[in-house]
Amino acid sequence: MHDERGFRVSARNDGKNRYENHNNMKVSIIIAFYNSHGVVARQVKHFASMNLPDDIEFILVDDGSNPSHDIADYDLKNLRLHHTNDKRAWTQGLARNAGAALARGEYVLMTDIDHILSKDLIMAVHGFSGDKMTFPRYFGVLLPDGTFSQEPSILEEYGLDMERLKTKRGLYASFHGNTFAMKKSTFDMLGGYSKRHSTFGFHPASRMGEDCVFNEVWNRYAGKNGISPAIGPSMFIFPIGRYHIKGELNPMGLFHDLSQEAVPQPPKE
Repeated sequence: MHDERGFRVSARNDGKNRYENHNNMKVSIIIAFYNSHGVVARQVKHFASMNLPDDIEFILVDDGSNPSHDIADYDLKNLRLHHTNDKRAWTQGLARNAGAALARGEYVLMTDIDHILSKDLIMAVHGFSGDKMTFPRYFGVLLPDGTFSQEPSILEEYGLDMERLKTKRGLYASFHGNTFAMKKSTFDMLGGYSKRHSTFGFHPASRMGEDCVFNEVWNRYAGKNGISPAIGPSMFIFPIGRYHIKGELNPMGLFHDLSQEAVPQPPKE
C-alpha cells in the first residue's frame, strides 16, 4: 500500500524501514552511532521539524547499541534504521560504509551524532552539483524537544567554557572531516573507510583514525584531478570532549562512553 506522498508503506514493521521510496533520491543523510539513545531521539525530532523534500532520506546505523534502537521509537519520513550487530568497541567507519551501501541518494551526507545539521545546510547539499562540500562548525545544542539553541546559559549547562566567548574564536569550533557531503559514486570509487583503520578497538587521537585516512585518500584524488571542495553553510556541535570544560565525552549521558585511550577496548556486551 502507499501513503498520500506516494511512498510504499511496509505492512509489516520489521524494525528497519519506515518507508520504502522507489523514486530517485538526491541526498542520503547517514549517521552511525553507538548507544546515544537520548540524542538520537533529539536528532530525529530536529529533522522531522524541517519539512524537507521527499527525495532526502535518513539512514541511521546502530553500531551495536545495548539496548538496540527500535525504529518504532522514531517518527521521521524516509527513515531507515540499520543494525550492524557489531560488538567490537570502535567500528564507526565500517558502520558508515554500511550506511553508504544502503544509500539511494546521488549524494551521501555523512555526519556524527554530536553534530547538528541545519535545514539551510541540508538544502545546500540538495542543490549541490559538485564533488564534495565541507562545513564550518560552531557550538550549539539540541534540546529534548529537538529545538536548536545557542543560548549562552544553555551552552554553559552543557559544558562549554564561557571564557571562550571572550576570545576571537567565540562560538567557532573548526572544520571537521567527519561531516561532509560527497557524490555517492565518488565515495564508492574511493573505497569508503579503511577496514584496517576502522577496527583498532579505539578512536586514535593520531592521524591513524579512519576519518583521517579517508580524507587523505580524498585529498590525493582531489589534488590529482584539480578538485576543490565547496564550503557550505555552518553546522553545529555539542560541546563534548576537548570542547567540554571538564573534557567529558558523555555529558548528560547523551552519547557513548567508549574511551579515546590509544589501547584496544574489550568487546561491547
